[in-house]
Amino acid sequence: MIRTPPMIRCLHREDLAAATSRWAGEGGAPGDKRHGFTVIELLVVVAVIAVLLAVSLPVLTKARAVAAQQRCSSNLRQLHLAWSSYLADHNGCFYQGPGANWDYGGWRGTNNAWPRPLNHYIGFSDPNGITQRTAKVFCCPADRGGIPPKNQLYEKAYNRFGTSYQTNRFLIGPYPCEAACSKTAELDGMISDRLPRLNQDSVANPVLVLLMGDYGWVNQWLPAFKASLDRKRLAEWHRRADHYNMVFLDGHVALLEIRKGYYVTEDYYVLPFPGLFGLAREVQGPVD
Repeated sequence: MIRTPPMIRCLHREDLAAATSRWAGEGGAPGDKRHGFTVIELLVVVAVIAVLLAVSLPVLTKARAVAAQQRCSSNLRQLHLAWSSYLADHNGCFYQGPGANWDYGGWRGTNNAWPRPLNHYIGFSDPNGITQRTAKVFCCPADRGGIPPKNQLYEKAYNRFGTSYQTNRFLIGPYPCEAACSKTAELDGMISDRLPRLNQDSVANPVLVLLMGDYGWVNQWLPAFKASLDRKRLAEWHRRADHYNMVFLDGHVALLEIRKGYYVTEDYYVLPFPGLFGLAREVQGPVD
């Protein structure tokens, strides 16, 4: 039989209650108020967390943007290598024809365009059976739309055209070349006359000539094209005004500021014909 200690045995019920109350007040009980959080302490914790989030979220957002740009740059380098193989197989002649500036490669897109000749130089096991899921080298991870027409503002270029990237239409594009505007009509006509004879060896300077880049770069460059502010910002996928990820004909990639209506600048050439540089400098620039 278990014997109760004499001290406990002599305590009345009131004494037990008082002893328990004192023990709880001294911090021994699980319900001790001094071991919980006061409202002020909770507010302090919430404020600290809010400050940490405010500091860390911009850093994380910037890190994601940098990673997306790096993956985009990798895509463009791979596509440049594919174009180099294409040119080697076609005696240095570029792919030209209606819609060539966006149906050169990738999946069919919602426009269902073909033949996508560059697919044969990417390394796909079945170039003709490429799908939206397998054509990721043509997809910029930062692609968020901003393409015409108005009712497709948020549709990704990759979904619509089968590729996130648009080529330099003076290398790979429609023939004959459409006049950008009346101001440049004479220049654009002379470019059209030269396009059928364009060869890789006749290009002005591969280090400065643009090959292709983020889809919105052409709309930014076109002298008379005026996009809404919302569309323009959406098309700036790497979140810098007027900047687009571009690969040059020599293969190097840069996040480049594209100047509206300029055919020839110190940083890049849209125009591949050195004999037309003089005229281009006379008429280039944005149209009011």
